[in-house]
Amino acid sequence: MRSLIKTPAIAALALSLAAGGAFAAGRHEGTNSTGPENGDYYQGIFGNDDVAPPAPHARPMSSAADVEQPRLAAILHELRAANHRMEAERASGRLSTVAFHRLRREEGNIRSDATHVAAMHNGRIPGPSYAQLQRDVRRLDWNIARSA
Repeated sequence: MRSLIKTPAIAALALSLAAGGAFAAGRHEGTNSTGPENGDYYQGIFGNDDVAPPAPHARPMSSAADVEQPRLAAILHELRAANHRMEAERASGRLSTVAFHRLRREEGNIRSDATHVAAMHNGRIPGPSYAQLQRDVRRLDWNIARSA
């Protein structure tokens, strides 16, 4: 059970570090010949000197990897594991096509509920919603075992 939590956490950390490095690198194609670093004191004062106006709301940039939280990653990881179990049971012939499609539909509903709740709460899943999603995943696991 520990590896089910550790693996997505390490993956999320690696993705956030990679995305942070990409944002930090930015574009370094060369220096502009006109600008305050080159002694042009009046740049930005006149209307047509190709300077962008200051941003109205200066907010730090964040990537999609920064927004994803451990609860959402844990639920999605458990759903991927359940999906692999369904595939294995179907490949071995222990799960009928009708039961397989019913379980896949149930898995898709849980996934859409998790992403919807996370979208409503800025990428986070609150405690009560997380508990309900975990119960849904456990019920899906039980249904897979019962159907096979």
